[in-house]
Amino acid sequence: MLFTTADAQALGISRGVLRGTRYRRVLGPVYVDGTVAVTPRLQAEAALLMTPGAVASHATALSLWTANDRADDVVHVTVQRDPRLTLPRVSGLRVHEVQHLDRALRDGLPLTPPERTFLDLAPYCDLTKLVAAGDSLVRRTDVEPLHLIEATAAAIGVRGVRLAREAAALVRSGVDSPMESLLRLHIVLGGLPEPRIGYVITDTAGGWLARPDLSYPEVKLAIEYDGRHHLVDVRQWRQDIRRRENLEREGWLVRVFTAYDLLNIPHTVVARIAEDLHIRHHPHLAA
Repeated sequence: MLFTTADAQALGISRGVLRGTRYRRVLGPVYVDGTVAVTPRLQAEAALLMTPGAVASHATALSLWTANDRADDVVHVTVQRDPRLTLPRVSGLRVHEVQHLDRALRDGLPLTPPERTFLDLAPYCDLTKLVAAGDSLVRRTDVEPLHLIEATAAAIGVRGVRLAREAAALVRSGVDSPMESLLRLHIVLGGLPEPRIGYVITDTAGGWLARPDLSYPEVKLAIEYDGRHHLVDVRQWRQDIRRRENLEREGWLVRVFTAYDLLNIPHTVVARIAEDLHIRHHPHLAA
């Protein structure tokens, strides 16, 4: 249960005790029992305790919509502009003001709707991060890519709206992670045809073989992102090997990329896929 320093004082809890291990600061003057983990939801609750009538917004709303459990360095809330309102000035809290406040509820917590969250993020993101945010919102909520396109098209005089419109056109359904979004964007922005997302591959008898992150079914090219869990989960690692062997038996080429590839040498990612596409469109070149 959250409480403020004023609440603590009323209960006879000294500042020295508050600074100890028994209690944990969540945000500004808001504390919680020391055994409770600080999550984006707890941070949002603390921020809303200090700003009645506000909603969680921006990156905080994104974390709440997409079930991200990692605490943020800055908590964002938005309030309806009111010259009579005194906004809290607290380290780690960013209060935004708008003329019209869009509000939704998630598990009883007020926050900006997914479409508004996407728009709010635009001034603080580059294209790839904003597309990844859109992909995550589509995966975790009822919003669809078309909804984001419509919302950004209707937005006028909003900061970052041009980038938001560009990003909305690149948001897709079925993307499992931000790194998979980045992989797809490297491919598309690198000038290559857009691959299929989550295409189900079957064998000659119609049995299920795999559902790669990205693929070009017409040339049997599958593209996968391998995250850290593939290294630490032995069972997953073995399943991945078997699946790739089965795909290769059916004539598929499987290309696997890691975070290092995407973050440090993205040009080689595009070059390798471009070469694969060229050769598999023209098999005689591989001889």
